[in-house]
Amino acid sequence: MKFLRIIKDEKYRVNYYFTKEPYRFQVPFVLVGVIVILLASTDIIFAGFIQLDGVADVKTRFSRGCSTLQEVAKQARAKGIDTVIFGDQARDALEYGVVPLERIIRKRNESSSILTVGAPAYISEINDNDKQFEETLLISGAEVAPFYYWTGNVFNGNLVANNLDKHLFVVGFDKPEFYEQLPILDSNFSKRYLTHYQQYFVGCVVFFLLFLVAFLKGYKKKLTGLIAGIMFLFALNNMPFRSSPFSQYKGDLGIQPYQELINYVNSNGGLVFWNHMEAPNEIKQKGRVAYKTDPYPKDLMLTFDYTGFQSIADFPVMQIEPGNEWDNVLGEYIQGQREKPVWGYGGNNYLCEDGRTKFGEVRTIFLVRQKSRDDILDAMANGRMYAVRQTGDERISLDDFTVSDALSGRQANMGEELVSNDFPELKIKVRMTNGTEKTVRLSVIRNGMEVKKETIALPYELTWRDVNFDKNDGPIFYRLKVEADPENYLVSNPIFIRFDEGVGTQFNPVAETKKEKLSVANLTKPIIQEPQKPTVPRVKSLNKPTQDEVVTTPSEVTINKLLYTPVEKK
Repeated sequence: MKFLRIIKDEKYRVNYYFTKEPYRFQVPFVLVGVIVILLASTDIIFAGFIQLDGVADVKTRFSRGCSTLQEVAKQARAKGIDTVIFGDQARDALEYGVVPLERIIRKRNESSSILTVGAPAYISEINDNDKQFEETLLISGAEVAPFYYWTGNVFNGNLVANNLDKHLFVVGFDKPEFYEQLPILDSNFSKRYLTHYQQYFVGCVVFFLLFLVAFLKGYKKKLTGLIAGIMFLFALNNMPFRSSPFSQYKGDLGIQPYQELINYVNSNGGLVFWNHMEAPNEIKQKGRVAYKTDPYPKDLMLTFDYTGFQSIADFPVMQIEPGNEWDNVLGEYIQGQREKPVWGYGGNNYLCEDGRTKFGEVRTIFLVRQKSRDDILDAMANGRMYAVRQTGDERISLDDFTVSDALSGRQANMGEELVSNDFPELKIKVRMTNGTEKTVRLSVIRNGMEVKKETIALPYELTWRDVNFDKNDGPIFYRLKVEADPENYLVSNPIFIRFDEGVGTQFNPVAETKKEKLSVANLTKPIIQEPQKPTVPRVKSLNKPTQDEVVTTPSEVTINKLLYTPVEKK
């Protein structure tokens, strides 16, 4: 209007209106075009998320690895890896003592770890390198062995350290004190378990003082002095400021030490995953001591409230096969027997470049809104990720995996729950990252049963409505496995669906996804006998597929046992 007031000539006014009038129609077209582009792009980037390649459980010179943090970051940048989550040993020690003075008369072997070098130095170096390498997010983590126990006797030559390589992977701690107070054997000074040990300590102190007074008063000095000395040693041996409420001299304590660590991590806002549960059932002898760690996949079902487990490793992980432990714990979750679902992640367990495991051959692909540490940790906590193994520079990419309700228009991604009144519609997109044409086997697993299996050529897109089940049977979950060969495959995390007749009706046109416990029928798990472990509900077997043809599991490979002895650094 200001322009019209300055220009008085009528023809200019006419020209003005003629030049401006088209824009009144162009602006809506431009806005529509922008909306269309945005909608198309969200389809391309997995329902509004971007995918970040991550390598988790990487060792450095802080523990058993051969590379520095900076060298690992350079490798990640060269390979186009977006984030590295380190997994150095929190404490790498083995201690044997002579009972009843096992904390005084003892032998201890300890190698480099986060706690020997110092948790402040570990976190500080990761943060400093994270600022230097802006292309790659560096996140601290730790591999933790909370417990081991002794059997046999050193004097008889049959001494065995059991479960020394039974590990959990802890992520998300950003303060040194969280590492320093981990509930692991023979570690740092702690006041957490004072009430557990103080009765022994106080009793020994009382007897020490009584006999000390008797000795000072001259009553049978030799005898009272000897007893006072013994009580003093017992008091030292039972100091209550211990890092763990458990002892390695009392045999197998079952899941108790591991559940204690899980509870500790949860209480401090961290994430905790079971690691390499398919440990080889072997005994390795080193000097007068033998080392043995049995496979422990059953602990997926015996422990609670952990974040997830290593679903892909550099060896076959059988818990991911239909109807095995993972499907059973997911079934317990939708039955309401667990507070949390269980997610799978890909653990690289990288030590040295000349070792058996190559850097980046096992990855976790995170679905995030933006590239940041907080978004990565949020994706890990909520299951917005899938695990993949690759042998070269190219991997299988899961570009879309969603479940939709056509009546309400709602959909769910990995890690989410969908409330539906309709048979679910699955949308799946798979390709090779470099566009290579490749033949793979696609398996859709519902409630532990393989309900769809196809041999497909990549790139591939599928929209499939699953109608072959009774919605009245209760909630369900879907997950995927895509396999080119035993060394190139991916495993998705699950999507949960609960059925509600009100969704999509005139009374409840668009219902919100509910976070209440789900329930489902006809899920069972194998009977497990374990000393001193809580009773786990029994459910019906899931091991029968709905089709005659079953997915070929990865062929058996030679697995070398992870040794307790640290790798010699270059």
